[in-house]
Amino acid sequence: MRSVNVLESTVLHASDQLFWLDGSTAENTSDMRRINGRISLSLTESPRDLSIREGAGKTVFWRQVQSSLIDGSPDEAEKTFTSPGTYTLAGVATDPTGRYLPRALSVNAGDSPPQGHMVTLYPTPVSVRFNSAGGLKLTLARDADDTPLPWAIITVIISIPGLGNQSYRAQSDQHGDVLLPFLRLPPLPEGVDDYNATLSVRGADAATSKQPENPDDFSPMKAGHPDNASFSESIGFSVVPGELSTLRSDGRNFLAIKPV
Repeated sequence: MRSVNVLESTVLHASDQLFWLDGSTAENTSDMRRINGRISLSLTESPRDLSIREGAGKTVFWRQVQSSLIDGSPDEAEKTFTSPGTYTLAGVATDPTGRYLPRALSVNAGDSPPQGHMVTLYPTPVSVRFNSAGGLKLTLARDADDTPLPWAIITVIISIPGLGNQSYRAQSDQHGDVLLPFLRLPPLPEGVDDYNATLSVRGADAATSKQPENPDDFSPMKAGHPDNASFSESIGFSVVPGELSTLRSDGRNFLAIKPV
């Protein structure tokens, strides 16, 4: 038998990883679909020895805590993961294809063993597709000066008799525009004319179109009711499967939003 002499080996241990999820595909993070493509991450805070590898639906990190080259074959001790400690990863994630909106993020990485972090992104309005269940079309703007409110997260909860509630989420783009399809909405049961729904908004009143925000830092905001001049953190409306509805605050051509 021919013997093989190993002169040196390379040993690399992943320090942590981010999993990129489509936030519009499910109510819970554990059920969301992994994005089928690479997301670019521009870091503003990270360790100097951090290396990055981007793959489909995830970004993997490792740190050069010791030389990765080992003379000969590695023994068990050299194969064992050594944690360099936790560290902060902060930056902006963007989709080079333009299918998903950009977002800022900040995570505490480097747990031992590394667990990974789920990060949600939302489709751009131009990439949203509706089916026969219909959906919602919105433009968000600030009540104070009528300027668009970018990057806000919209949550719609629809009450379905006999089945409970369904939750849908979307994000406004840099122009304050939102398209939210109700992809899982069942047809109306016999004798029911519509479903009751509520809408709530989380965002940052100081957000600008040029700088993506971190949705994890958002606060609840108030929305103007369609049929009166009042504002509240949750507004009700009716949903009919198959219809594309538009919500506008009373006397406005947009949904007015203001801080709580």
